[in-house]
Amino acid sequence: MVCLGIDTSGETLSVGLCAGGEIIGERLTQGENPHSVVILPEIEALLKDAGLRSEDVSLISVTGGPGRYTALRVGMATAKGLAYSWNVPMVRISTLEALAMSLLPHQGPVASILDARKQLVYYGLFEAQGNSLKRLKDDLAVPYMGAASLTPENGLLTGDGVSLVTPYLEEKGVACETRESTIHGGTVAKLGEAIFMSRGFNEIFEGPAYIRKVEVHGGPQSNPNG
Repeated sequence: MVCLGIDTSGETLSVGLCAGGEIIGERLTQGENPHSVVILPEIEALLKDAGLRSEDVSLISVTGGPGRYTALRVGMATAKGLAYSWNVPMVRISTLEALAMSLLPHQGPVASILDARKQLVYYGLFEAQGNSLKRLKDDLAVPYMGAASLTPENGLLTGDGVSLVTPYLEEKGVACETRESTIHGGTVAKLGEAIFMSRGFNEIFEGPAYIRKVEVHGGPQSNPNG
């Protein structure tokens, strides 16, 4: 199995390839051009670098949230279009899990924290065991104080929402390490391959993963930012 991984959730666009649990190629790009302009040329270059063709790809994996819809939709739309065109299944990967995976190898608790706006953060908690990751909590949208309450002592924190939660951690006397990280397309591909092998379902008809509601025009609506 060859899995193509796609991430457009942040400022850096990344695509990668995984085969049999091994990352065999990866490209990262960051520049003035929007992701929608460079994503297909990047995928084409990735396959060429790996000596592969589109016919060799048997699965597509994409970060599907939580996160800002405007950032996620480029990757989701591209993944769906290619999956239809190539007649292969597609799976969605948690943005928070992919972010935590980028910190491996590590030993101990890892929390991925992203700014969800409206004084909320997206929060994912995991236990790193060397080169593997075990999920401790489902992805959540919680207030800053709530995220601080969920964070264990001596945890490793990453994501653009860490600075929002840090004052509450300090108030509680919880000491944690902070480290910047970037989601890699190879990691997204590796996660997608593992998920598809264990669950075997196609998510080509699914959209971004929404984990909170907001009030829009007087009524509850799905949050357009994730």
